[in-house]
Amino acid sequence: MNLVYLLSVLAATKSYALPLDELLISTSSGPVQGYPATIESNVAAYLGIPFAQPPVGHLRFQPPERYRGQTLIDGRTIGYGCPSVTQFSTRDYDIHNFNISLANLTAQGIATLSGYDPKARFNEDCLNLNVWVPAGGEDKKAVMIYIYGGSYTNGNTQIPFYDGQHLAAHHDVIVVTLNYRVDILGFHGDPASLNHNPGFLDQRMAVEWVRDNIAKFGGHLSRITLFGVAGFGKPLPANNADKWYAVSKSLGCGDAATPSSDLLSCMQKKNITHLLRAKGSTTFKPTVDNITGFSNYPALAKAGDFTQIPLLIGNNDFETGLYIPASALSNHTDTLPHWEAQANTTFACPAGARANISASHNLPVWRYRWFGNFPNTRLMTDPNSGAYHCSEVPFVFDTLPTGPGIPPDTEAEILIRAYVQGAWAAFAKDPVHGLSNYEDGWPQYSPFVPSIIRLAYNNVTGTNLGLSSLYDSTCASTYPISTTGGSGYNTEL
Repeated sequence: MNLVYLLSVLAATKSYALPLDELLISTSSGPVQGYPATIESNVAAYLGIPFAQPPVGHLRFQPPERYRGQTLIDGRTIGYGCPSVTQFSTRDYDIHNFNISLANLTAQGIATLSGYDPKARFNEDCLNLNVWVPAGGEDKKAVMIYIYGGSYTNGNTQIPFYDGQHLAAHHDVIVVTLNYRVDILGFHGDPASLNHNPGFLDQRMAVEWVRDNIAKFGGHLSRITLFGVAGFGKPLPANNADKWYAVSKSLGCGDAATPSSDLLSCMQKKNITHLLRAKGSTTFKPTVDNITGFSNYPALAKAGDFTQIPLLIGNNDFETGLYIPASALSNHTDTLPHWEAQANTTFACPAGARANISASHNLPVWRYRWFGNFPNTRLMTDPNSGAYHCSEVPFVFDTLPTGPGIPPDTEAEILIRAYVQGAWAAFAKDPVHGLSNYEDGWPQYSPFVPSIIRLAYNNVTGTNLGLSSLYDSTCASTYPISTTGGSGYNTEL
């Protein structure tokens, strides 16, 4: 690629503003030596901390096992990402090996798409996390744990947009990012296995590590917030049996007629390169195991059988503006109505339905819609990519790409970025009252009054409230969800 990111989280600077002897912290994984972050010198970075045993050999496809260690961990480098087959991995992670002309990419489009699928360092020993801690400020800081998206088939903490140092520095919060297994390693759906989704258990174990250790970094145990993107609202299949047996058969490990323990043992012994090659373009996503994946989410939602906590949820105005150029790179195109419909059914409608669930149970919930569309965020020019999927993420982290051909920030954009960052931090610091007291105050979501926060609407800073009916007219949703009759609160969930 021609545009190069400064992967600032991958190495530490040589001139330190914070004394190293004060950045050594004892954890359940062992002592961790932190280093001043590369740009924000008042932030200590503790990178690549293992929270689970390497999921290799007999632990491949299995729930994670907790890591305990006493050896010094050098926290200057982000750890390995979990292996997966991605769009760019098939062509040496070089976007120029794809159809850039059909995708009509701008300079920032090339940088953004390349940034979300970087030539990272991969290894099955990937269950590690990263912690950024700002100096000064509150004694017991709010903690923000970011869980990356990627349709459960790709993603890792080496993606440059997830560098937590700026968010930590600007808002006096501790930022944590974590790796979890994806695709066949994390969501194999083996019908003979008790746990179909060890990737979810990876996430849980990482959060438990934070719970057990974050106080030593200055974090407050009662102020831990999870945030992330791209949790799709669709029914889960019972398993991935057909896919699982197709891969096992191609590797010579047997099929449905083979004793399950023999088949699993064979799959665990295969070289990871051979395993991913056999999987090819087939994708593995979460399935029902009634431990981490369920078949009756509508019933659970109506009964209130879920964690009753405050929620900030939303979607972007043109989610599929990301997928138009990404698909065109591989010579796939479609009509604008197709992409608009997909944006609603895959993102907007599930977000609205989930907001209705919390509102129906009288839980604090804030709903937003992101409209940010700036010269340095546009991936393509025809059609305009608009506020595409994940385009708000670099605003929260302050990690927009820069480089040759990429326009500078606009004044409005700088103000909006500060406003969005502040809102996310306000929620993390006080999930019940933080947003109500933020700036001019955010109203809690209700489907009956203008209460959707339209962020960056017309590129103006502030709430700019809208009615849910403006955006939910195509959704098969109901409110309240406890109403008898009907097929459920959303046909996509």
